[in-house]
Amino acid sequence: MIEKQLSSKTLYKGRFLDFIEDQVEIENSGGIVAPRQYFTHPGGVCVIPVLDKDYIVMVKQFRTPVGEIIYEFPAGKRDKGEEPHSTAARELKEETGFTAKTWIDRGFIYPSPGYCTERLYLFQAEDLSSGIDNPDEGEILEIEIIKIPRAFEMISEGLIRDAKTICGLFYLR
Repeated sequence: MIEKQLSSKTLYKGRFLDFIEDQVEIENSGGIVAPRQYFTHPGGVCVIPVLDKDYIVMVKQFRTPVGEIIYEFPAGKRDKGEEPHSTAARELKEETGFTAKTWIDRGFIYPSPGYCTERLYLFQAEDLSSGIDNPDEGEILEIEIIKIPRAFEMISEGLIRDAKTICGLFYLR
């Protein structure tokens, strides 16, 4: 089951994603060697902003890879050397304008471990104060305030399909 890396080469180097191919030997397989391709990712965060006991803050944005507008929690990529909590506070402010007094660390998930190294940290943000958002250049977002039970209905209706957001919502149950 365990794989031993024999070699590794970068097939493509991007702005923040690199595409890698490894050759691995599979333990207890009689010497089988197999290729493994994957993307490296610096990691990211997902913020679960709880406005009060009944409402959450979400954003809607067009996501080019899937070609549609997605409902999701504020999220983003970690900058080099940035601590996950700092990324979470930055992304919450940039995408929604909100700041939080209370932060609850909800651990991390691997969004796509079959082809990406990304580790996505989840933080619940509470005691929110509104402010002015400052999205990244080229990032067009709409802020949505949604009742928590409605968000679960939206999952059932297929309106929320973003995996990190669904994981985050289940922490609120």
